Amino acid sequence: MDIIWTVLHFMVLGISLAAPVGPINLEMIKRGISSGFYASWLVGLGGMTADIIFLLIILIGMAPYLQIEWVELCMYGIGGSLLLYLGITTIYGSFAKRRILELGQPTQRNSFIVGFSIAAFNPINFVFWFGIFGSSIQSLSEKSWIIALIGCLSLLLGVFLWNLNIAFTVHFARAFIKERILKTVNFGAGIFLTASAFPFLSKFLNLIL
Repeated sequence: MDIIWTVLHFMVLGISLAAPVGPINLEMIKRGISSGFYASWLVGLGGMTADIIFLLIILIGMAPYLQIEWVELCMYGIGGSLLLYLGITTIYGSFAKRRILELGQPTQRNSFIVGFSIAAFNPINFVFWFGIFGSSIQSLSEKSWIIALIGCLSLLLGVFLWNLNIAFTVHFARAFIKERILKTVNFGAGIFLTASAFPFLSKFLNLIL
């Protein structure tokens, strides 16, 4: 019974982690609109790869090393710059004369890297993994490492299922949406990505100064 409860609890936690509208989801939607299922899916897989690395860092006890000041400085600087770049290029693309469905074909090549980078350098991910989830795993590991491992895999399964849902939904919905609406969605995603960059860049400047 404990195993079933652990699986359900952490799978829902994984979905809850992945579901809120944020940089990863917006990038998946944007690439799904322009390039289809695989481009969107690869962004999600890239983000999940970063999550797995965070999970391994927690399990081998290296989390305290990531709280060193110069590591935080790099995290905020790279994360903020990446989001700003993605936001500006997305806004620019929404004003392009070419159709949205024709704009993003080459982006399948770098979708995985972009998804990984967004997740790896997102301070919000750090708060979740090394704060909320880290303490949950700690309490589970005191009972049984097998239960803790099942919890980790269940959380990743929740993230996986949500990303799959987004990729499929956007891929099939884009055929029924007018071009003007697609560009509006793209523009909105660009604004959100750009706005998400400023808190990170502000924190980066505060750490420098």
